[in-house]
Amino acid sequence: MRRERWNESAADSPELSEARLAELTSRYVSIPSVNGEHHERALALAIAEDLHGSGFETVLVGEESRPSLGVRTSGEPRVLLNGHLDTVPVDDVDEWRFDPFGGVIADSAVHGRGACDMKGGLAIQVAVAQWLSSLGVADGIALHFAMGEERGEPGTEELIRAGFVAPIGLVLEPTDLQLGIAQRGLVTLRITIGGRAGHASRPELTDNPLSRLADVLAMISRLDSAPSRAHPLLGSPTWTPTMVHSGMIPSMVPGSCQIHVDRRMIPGETVEALLETTREALTEVTGEFDVDIAEEEGVYLPAEISEESTAVSHMRAALEANGEEMRLFGTPYSSDVRHLINQAGIEAVTFGPGSASEMHARDEFIQIDHLTRAAGVVAAFAISTIEA
Repeated sequence: MRRERWNESAADSPELSEARLAELTSRYVSIPSVNGEHHERALALAIAEDLHGSGFETVLVGEESRPSLGVRTSGEPRVLLNGHLDTVPVDDVDEWRFDPFGGVIADSAVHGRGACDMKGGLAIQVAVAQWLSSLGVADGIALHFAMGEERGEPGTEELIRAGFVAPIGLVLEPTDLQLGIAQRGLVTLRITIGGRAGHASRPELTDNPLSRLADVLAMISRLDSAPSRAHPLLGSPTWTPTMVHSGMIPSMVPGSCQIHVDRRMIPGETVEALLETTREALTEVTGEFDVDIAEEEGVYLPAEISEESTAVSHMRAALEANGEEMRLFGTPYSSDVRHLINQAGIEAVTFGPGSASEMHARDEFIQIDHLTRAAGVVAAFAISTIEA
């Protein structure tokens, strides 16, 4: 199909219309899928039902209560679209302008938890797949609707192992319509300051780990400000202390103190090297220390692909076809694009509707205009990749 014809088809498609994209996003917001509070199964089944009758095979992968959804046809896919089902929690319902799970459409936007991150992206995946089906070229696409991304759980990894792969991929995280070709990694380091507990009335009989807290925080600050290699799109690595845990009751000197450090990585760094660097830096501070990874937070490795890759070339053409400027950037957050690149060897980029400023925010929303603009680009990217 000539580019002019599929551009015209996308522009006139009921599947990619403003009303359809807003309706899908609103409905998905109204199905709560907060990680740790609601299972993703209900949303996965709703999406599977939306795709029923369009010629797609829908497969639940993983745990029965918290599955991911893989979508494909009998053909060999050329392009993979990836998104996650789960959202972060709602902080204070009473402070929200609209019901966080109401999916309210107002002020040319869809409002609610997950509207931006990333149920608008899920709606685009469904709409683009249905549009491709209407054109008779759905054999070229596969879809991921992954569980557990917000906590580094293995939804996308399980879908890859189940065979839902393609040579080229797109993750629809919010990018403000910029094109992400590099991504920071994240490892949460846990530094434990050892001590000896005892009654606070006899501090001379104890070894208070809090007496060394300031020195450890100063050490982290020095690591953060030290000269380091910078990535052209991601900048320099960062060391950010985020949590301190110590003590049981006010009248007791604690036996230990834990500091959690958010360490953002750039491509080329390894977790093993970070641990070694941290241990070496702690030799400057007297006392007993233990350094490990806070495993409950997960490890997100950095990833990138070349600006000269085929995926970027297709995206450049898709943006141009929709009158959009190609703005390359590195995503400051971590997402499942790392699994597509690092685990499956897929040429994958990140592009989606919505702004990072709305991710995880109170009164989260997504502009409907962003949904339609992004959908046009994703549709052009998908079909140009399929027909290449």
